[in-house]
Amino acid sequence: MCDNIVIEGIETNNLKNIDVTIVKKGINLIIGPSGSGKSSLAYETIAQIGQHEFMSMFADEVSEPSYKVKSFSNMVATVPIKQANHNNNMRSTIGTYFGINRSIGLIYAVMLGLSEDFFVLNKESNLCENCHGLGYVSQLDYNKIIDFNVPLKKVPFRCWNRYKDFFSQMIINFCDDHKIDSEKTFRELTDKEKKLLLYGESSEKYSVRYKKTNAFSRRTSKFYGVLTGNPMLPNYGIGKMFYSVFECECCHGKKYDKQFDEYKIHGLSIGEFMTTDFDSLQNIVNKMSKEISDDRLSFTIKNLKAFIDKAIELNLGHLCFHRAIPTLSGGELQRLRMVQVFITQLSDLVIVLDEPLAGLSGEEKKSVFKNVVSLAKKHTVVLVDHGDTFYKVSDKIIALGEKGGNAGGKLVDVDDFLKKQKDIKITTPPKVEKQIMVQLNSSIYKYKGVKISLADSCMNLITGYSGVGKSTLLREYLPQYFESYLYINQKPLLGNKNSCVATVLDISNKISELFAKKYKKDKKFFSSLTGNDGMCPICAGAGYIEYGDDYHQSTRIECRECEGTGFNKILKKYKIKDASIFDVWKMTLDEAIYFFDDVDESVSKVCETASEIMLGHLHVGQATRTLSGGENIRIKIMKASKSTAKVIGVDEPFKGLSNIEIDAVARYLDKVMAKKQMLIVIDHTTGVESYFSQWIQMENKKNILTGKILYDQKL
Repeated sequence: MCDNIVIEGIETNNLKNIDVTIVKKGINLIIGPSGSGKSSLAYETIAQIGQHEFMSMFADEVSEPSYKVKSFSNMVATVPIKQANHNNNMRSTIGTYFGINRSIGLIYAVMLGLSEDFFVLNKESNLCENCHGLGYVSQLDYNKIIDFNVPLKKVPFRCWNRYKDFFSQMIINFCDDHKIDSEKTFRELTDKEKKLLLYGESSEKYSVRYKKTNAFSRRTSKFYGVLTGNPMLPNYGIGKMFYSVFECECCHGKKYDKQFDEYKIHGLSIGEFMTTDFDSLQNIVNKMSKEISDDRLSFTIKNLKAFIDKAIELNLGHLCFHRAIPTLSGGELQRLRMVQVFITQLSDLVIVLDEPLAGLSGEEKKSVFKNVVSLAKKHTVVLVDHGDTFYKVSDKIIALGEKGGNAGGKLVDVDDFLKKQKDIKITTPPKVEKQIMVQLNSSIYKYKGVKISLADSCMNLITGYSGVGKSTLLREYLPQYFESYLYINQKPLLGNKNSCVATVLDISNKISELFAKKYKKDKKFFSSLTGNDGMCPICAGAGYIEYGDDYHQSTRIECRECEGTGFNKILKKYKIKDASIFDVWKMTLDEAIYFFDDVDESVSKVCETASEIMLGHLHVGQATRTLSGGENIRIKIMKASKSTAKVIGVDEPFKGLSNIEIDAVARYLDKVMAKKQMLIVIDHTTGVESYFSQWIQMENKKNILTGKILYDQKL
């Protein structure tokens, strides 16, 4: 026991002065509801202590740690690996991210007797002239622009959604000249007619009088097909939403100039090597390793082989070194980071993992599980997870609860927590009465189209191997097919540094108005937004003071002047029911339900809905940057209930939730769906299929995304 890691008096974020013992060279599992403090313990305390202690021994610039503990002992260096992908740089690839490109360049240089710099991609002369080394180009997407079921005279081109009167007349004139029936939908046209409307140009100009806002205007112009890129109205460009990424026709994603096609090893140029999937590369690299006798390459080829072998073992064989990091799912990137950990020559590290099985299918889970268990023989594993897969193999289980936020952060009895998670009664979902076939031919990333059958007026669950294209289906294909569609992704809520729970739930303005109405003042007097009278002059409404800059890691300290609320302290004397806006901002949403019950029913109702999906522990003024992933997506789902969209796609709404929270979210989604036509959910959490009318397994056949129905309530 004396060799174990001991941390005492932990008060990081909402943790309540807890003591924990971490078993070295074992699996330490942290469980609990969303917002209970799991990440605060695993990442912001354990991982941060190990990183800070290690870095402070040699680094010149080490920021002040944000964890709060009384003491710790026997700590070792930590490697935190999160299941998140915030990288938006399309030039960042698997090869560059993991420092493998230079190794591949060295192998090609030595085996072909050339200089290493010859294969470096950051030289302009080495890059493809067409895409400048990106490997792709952004072009107008035929399917994103066209609504195939709209008659021509009603303008079937979505990018011409303004001044429809003008575009309608231009289309009718052009159709009349070419003997095309403008009553037909785009789908009903011949290929020749479609081509004319997309790429054609009229021989003469048309003079059109059209409605423009509250008046009429006249414009004389030739008709230009929608895909020509020539505008018929001045300053009327086509927005980015109608563009898609297509493989570069010159280099076919290889990024290199054509001259590099001449230099090959085992029939592959360096660009082809980078774009070949790991499954196919494995045999080639095995042959290379046997042929190489040059001492300069023995260690390099060994590491390259180890990376590819382990990536394939973790079901990442479909990836390639030129795959852009932003196009990876959070689960794919986490497993790639795990590959680095599994093959490292370092030992005795603390590896912190964030739900390594989330977002994976059955076979993928088995492989990752086996590797995580083996990892504990060489390192100490700290694991945040919700499934029961790791219960039996864990050397230590730490349960936090009872709830989230201020109601969490305590150590609770493990057995009691697990028992409560099993006491869930699931109702039978509605039967499937009607199917909608979604079929599109469109090149997106490596996919050429989609053909999938979805249950109308029902909740659809979609699963499938990581990387098969589930998120691509929801994010790229379904918006093309459904006119009224909303996609809810896994990314954090957008907002500025002043954003809080009240602002994202759209109750902040209402609360300011209530105080303003009572005291007959402008609502800006009670608003903490930048520039408003109610803003704290010290922190400018942020609620914290930030020290440091972008180069050196910054530190945030709660503003003493406004007590973290962001409000001017003069507002403390203005009260409703003996509570100032300071007091309201510090209330939990559960407390706010009763406070606003007889003050404003609409605010109370919003708080009640939040409580229904187990977000009642959040504070009204809690900063959005402090929300967990599970809290983030539940707020997005709440906001989606107000949307007019008839079809909603949700990416992993149950990820990071306990069984009780899953039940609450599933029941709420069912209520949301009842107002819409269809709900489509991607998730892999065990047992959630019981809440859905239809369960579909995604597959990739000949670059077409398809779906095999596994479970249908009608069957």
